[in-house]
Amino acid sequence: MKHIIFLIGLTTVLQTSLGLAAAAQERATIQGVPREVYYLMPSFSQGVVYLRGQAPARGKLNICAVDQTLRFLDDAGNELEAERVEDIVSVRIDTVTFLHTQNAFYRLFPMSEDMGIAIRRDVRLLTDAKQGGYGIVSQTTSVMEYGTIYSDGARYKLNSGKEYPYNVSEQIFVYKGDAVFPFTRKGLRKCFPDRKDEIDAWFKEGHPLPATVAEAQAFLSHWR
Repeated sequence: MKHIIFLIGLTTVLQTSLGLAAAAQERATIQGVPREVYYLMPSFSQGVVYLRGQAPARGKLNICAVDQTLRFLDDAGNELEAERVEDIVSVRIDTVTFLHTQNAFYRLFPMSEDMGIAIRRDVRLLTDAKQGGYGIVSQTTSVMEYGTIYSDGARYKLNSGKEYPYNVSEQIFVYKGDAVFPFTRKGLRKCFPDRKDEIDAWFKEGHPLPATVAEAQAFLSHWR
């Protein structure tokens, strides 16, 4: 069993072989869920984890959209799950920044120094079970070693050869500083308290909410 110690207070550089890394990523996904859906980034890439009150940690990183966990590759190319996610403030992978709040990772599309659009992706495995909640069965263990995922109270083996139906949703938020707000009338009024009259007037005119990042950015462009 490989135990992960997230080195709080230290900067860790994890170097991996590309061949082993590719194999690890392939085995870690669920049959029927494409990798580009399962992960928030196309591939594991060099990144920095910013920790609350601690020095940053560095490594080859990705984020799982199914259980909202930070993943990294060790020196042998094994995919591991980061411990102490509550200490994570944000993650930068390649050129993309994710804000960690409300138990999820939000991809940021900055419009100014501290404000912009945030996207949250949620992937849900569809089952007949009634219990809620899902997550990787592991307390800092290798995903490949345990390889069991919980979804709505049901257990599934990773790479079992059986495909599972799923749905994926991406929701638009607006962020300001380290806070995110739903892109709704109520959320916008909280984010921009000095613009309440303008926001109310816009909604009373019957405008539809933006459906894309570009539309949301255009909507907020004059409020930066």
